[in-house]
Amino acid sequence: MYLDRPAYGYELLQAIARVNRTYKRKSCGLVVDYYGLAHHLREALDLYAEGDVEGALRPIRDELPLLADRHHRVVSLFTSRGCHLQDTEACVNLLYDARLRAQFIIQLREFLQTLNIVLPRPEALPYVPDARQLGLIRAQALQRYRDQHLNIAGAEAKVRKLIDEYVIAQGIDTKIPPIDILAAGFEEHVGRIRSLRAQAAEMEFAIRHHLRRHFQEDPIYYQRLSQHLEAILQTFADNWEAQVRALRAFIRQYRVGYTDMSREDRKLLPFLRLLADAAPKDRPPDDKRDRLAAATVEMVDQIREEIRRVDFWRNAIAQEQLRARIVRYLDSHDLVYFDEQEALADRILQTARANHTLLVEQ
Repeated sequence: MYLDRPAYGYELLQAIARVNRTYKRKSCGLVVDYYGLAHHLREALDLYAEGDVEGALRPIRDELPLLADRHHRVVSLFTSRGCHLQDTEACVNLLYDARLRAQFIIQLREFLQTLNIVLPRPEALPYVPDARQLGLIRAQALQRYRDQHLNIAGAEAKVRKLIDEYVIAQGIDTKIPPIDILAAGFEEHVGRIRSLRAQAAEMEFAIRHHLRRHFQEDPIYYQRLSQHLEAILQTFADNWEAQVRALRAFIRQYRVGYTDMSREDRKLLPFLRLLADAAPKDRPPDDKRDRLAAATVEMVDQIREEIRRVDFWRNAIAQEQLRARIVRYLDSHDLVYFDEQEALADRILQTARANHTLLVEQ
């Protein structure tokens, strides 16, 4: 709020109080006093009991010790572990640890929040270079680890602007999402990263991000891929060269399988895998395979017929009816044990929802 005319008593207090009304991520209000009303504010506060207005008027210099403390806390996350703040790559590598990333996110936000309050006063200027560098570390870590908690989109405008300008000047556009493992230029992108450790981390978290995004489309298949990824990381822990080779082979193999799979297989295989995973293990393999394949085709045809209805996924009654229909189908065809039918029907319905677009196409 900008004050450029005289105001007194309750009018002045109410005007300033409105600035502090919370909205979304707003933490406080700022008043710019062009007229010089601070002494009138003290007079207005005298109208209230001392306990009711304690702390209502606080000099900006009271924020300076807090700013220094929060700056020290976030910077020491790196310096106490032997990383110089200007060594961006080393700091980003350090944030591989998810627990450290969580600490960094909290302490960076607190530091930037206090810096925003003090800016643009001269006392805040010594902290600006480190704020920019921490913002660069955050931006690179966000792209590498695909951790959306590192996003500062909701930060106050002053701080966000000075960080964004610096990050863009370093050649990073945070508006462009990280490249996916299926993208044509992914291998070239990884090859431009200088250190093997960073290449391994880039591929590892790109794979993790892709598996998370697509998991519900084919839960059994993506669970197996996740287990394969963990086996690679355990087998080649700290052997970055071997890890890079194994992760590159993993991605290439996945791409080939994805490219070679027909659209019809993509519609059917997620459901076939769910049925095969839940099917009794004591049945002959040949009999089980043929029965499950035929059952999958019939069941998916029924699902496709139902989910084509307008606003099906907004209609809880229609969804429950389809779920009950799936349970009856599993029971009548003796596909899984009785006590597993309800849970499997839930998983089938979730998988159908994740594959809605693919299933309803002609």
